[in-house]
Amino acid sequence: MPDQWPDHFDIEKSPEADLFFGFIQQGMESLKALDEKRAKWARQNLPADYELTYIFHEHAERVARDVENTALYLGLGDIVARNLYWAMLPHDIGKALLPVNIWDTIEKPDGHLKQLRRSHTDLGVQYTAPRLPEDHPFTALMLDIMQSHHENMDGSGFHGTKGEHLSLPVRLACIVESFDGYRIRRPHFGSRDISTAGVLERMRHEKGADFYDMDLFEAFASMKQQASTQQETTQTTAKG
Repeated sequence: MPDQWPDHFDIEKSPEADLFFGFIQQGMESLKALDEKRAKWARQNLPADYELTYIFHEHAERVARDVENTALYLGLGDIVARNLYWAMLPHDIGKALLPVNIWDTIEKPDGHLKQLRRSHTDLGVQYTAPRLPEDHPFTALMLDIMQSHHENMDGSGFHGTKGEHLSLPVRLACIVESFDGYRIRRPHFGSRDISTAGVLERMRHEKGADFYDMDLFEAFASMKQQASTQQETTQTTAKG
């Protein structure tokens, strides 16, 4: 298991880059195809006003960018940021191996359904591992994130892995994964505040150190707040 930031290789310059990027592209296409199937299923089985908001292939791109941008914010350098981006991008491909009818519900998913959904972590690893070079550090990084992005520091996550056994890339992945999930409105959210500030506040005070590496969380939070402020400034300037 990688326990340091991945600065000892550059996936974009690796001799195996084409193999890895081809696999990632295929995985993203499978998520996009799943999203299309979900939309069709929802139209046929859910109320007409149901809106498919949590689009998996778009989620994957957002969290990969958030991991990359946090690495840059931390001063970890371009190589680490690029490696983390590419390793995070396919983290959810196991979802395409589960039934289409489990993803979209009006009510908050119960414990059994939540566990079934999160089995995509194991399915993704089982699918990915035989298809990539076993001894390549990028394979190890990708599988680490794929397996463990739903863990919590206190061991209450999907696999029950505690923080001391989670690598730094995984700890960061868990934070950005949670943030993006809380930011996308779904029917059971009700009137919950899903603004950047509101979500960060909820993560900080309702979840905190039980769930997250708080040093990484605060770096991520600062990066997101800074980006949000810059976006608001740009929009205000454009209107003026």
